[in-house]
Amino acid sequence: MNIKEKLLGYGKKTITLDDIKNILKISLMDEQRAYEQISEMIMKEIIEPVRSSGKNGNIRYPLYKKYRILVKEEGDQEIIDEIKRLHPLLLRSGYLSANPMEFHRNRDVAEGLSAYLFRDNDETFVSRKERSFEIFGHEKTLDDGQVKAFLRKLQIAESELRFYDTPEYCFHDYIPVRRDHMVLLICENKDIWFNIRRRMFEDEIRSLFDIAIDGVVYGEGNKVSDRTGALEEYVKFMGNPDVKFLYWGDIDREGFDIFRRTKDANERLDISLFVPGYRKMIERARNIELEDSPSSKKQGMRFDDLLKDFSPSEQEFLIDIFENNKLIPQEIISYKYLRDGIFNDVEVKPDASF
Repeated sequence: MNIKEKLLGYGKKTITLDDIKNILKISLMDEQRAYEQISEMIMKEIIEPVRSSGKNGNIRYPLYKKYRILVKEEGDQEIIDEIKRLHPLLLRSGYLSANPMEFHRNRDVAEGLSAYLFRDNDETFVSRKERSFEIFGHEKTLDDGQVKAFLRKLQIAESELRFYDTPEYCFHDYIPVRRDHMVLLICENKDIWFNIRRRMFEDEIRSLFDIAIDGVVYGEGNKVSDRTGALEEYVKFMGNPDVKFLYWGDIDREGFDIFRRTKDANERLDISLFVPGYRKMIERARNIELEDSPSSKKQGMRFDDLLKDFSPSEQEFLIDIFENNKLIPQEIISYKYLRDGIFNDVEVKPDASF
């Protein structure tokens, strides 16, 4: 009796990796031989992997833990009858009815989705991996490229399965009260972010240099300017409130270039320089010898278009810094400076406009 006959006589539509090894008389520890023979069986369309079962964890000889036996005797009508029993959402596009063998090849995914849709009535959105585990018992199934392609063919959107992709960038923030309208201060550097957060948390301060703020976000240097729109993803993850961002960082070519790139990468957002903060930095730096900036590669870069809200003398001072590649680090505004009367406690009404 050949291997195909043995599998057809197995009595089930799916078979585990260990049972295949037993039928092939392969040692459970002989991963190389199992990989070679199972790969050949897949190529000959004797079996196909059940992707939702997960893999064996062997990097050199990766094998799925379960396989579907491809029973050639199964007729199209039987498959069509199975398709008709699926949840209506899977039938909406008409793709499976027109391509019954696609259902045959993706039965585990289709049946898993159908069972989930029939039993689910919870409107709660969860992460992709959480939903994947709930549907298939494996957290990475919805990450699989073939599964994603199958869902696109069925015209099933992520919103219909009520899951979201966790944003690549989850910024460190401190927002005491989430509002529909907020002013959030982005700090380029960690120390000043932590100090403002500390003042807001310990002393319930809600303004800085007479500007009301609802929270503070750590921009983590260049991270905030990522060209994929990290800030837009961050706002989306918060539920798309109406946010005005104020940006505050180092005064040098690199710091202002980060701000410019942040605006360019997040065109739908309201982002402006936190001018009062920069003014305080300029005040403290006028009578000290400034260090050289490490951003020498940005020689010749001009920022005149970003300076319109500064006074003429401040603009002259800033241009001189850029042209001579100098640096005023944001850390010039120390915790002690923030603590000693610089903040003002301004009451912010829940839906105050800006």
